Formats: sequence, C-alpha cells, structure tokens
Amino acid sequence: MEPEMQRGAIRNERRAYAKALMARYPDLPIAQLDDPVRWFRKEASALDVGLISMDDEVSQQYAFLKRDKLDRFAIPDIVFMLLFWSAMCAIIGGIGYLCS
Repeated sequence: MEPEMQRGAIRNERRAYAKALMARYPDLPIAQLDDPVRWFRKEASALDVGLISMDDEVSQQYAFLKRDKLDRFAIPDIVFMLLFWSAMCAIIGGIGYLCS
C-alpha cells in the first residue's frame, strides 16, 4: 500500500506544479512552457487533465494552452501521417496492379 500512496503523492505534486504554471500561462518563459506541454502530452492521466481543465482558477489558461500548443500537429505527427498514407496508396495501387 505504501508505494501506491507515494505514487499518488507524486502525481498530486506534479498536478499542483502544472496548475501553478498554468495560472501564469500566457506570461510563461519558453523554458517553463515546455514542462506543462510535455506533462499534458506524455504524463498526465485523463483524471489529471480533467481536474485541471475543470478548475475555475486555470480553466481559461488551459483552454488557451490547448488551443495554442496541445491541439496542433507536431512534425512527427505529420511525418507519420504522410508515411501511413503513402503506404496505404502503395498497397491499394499494388492490389490494383495485381488484379488487372
């Protein structure tokens, strides 16, 4: 039971830190901006995101961060989509060539 309590305490600390950064969102320096963006994308659970997004103190800042940083496609996302669609077109083209 002890490790679970420690993990819960660590998660609560990270969420409180992210919330503190979110409260200053539009005025965050770039070095500090990367931390909440990485946390939301990689570490935060659905519960963490829900708790922060529904918090009246930071809900507006979260909406701005989501619009500005989290909902945008990153370069790896675009490369993956291009490779996926290229592979799909090659497979469909190959099937069409073999069937003709």
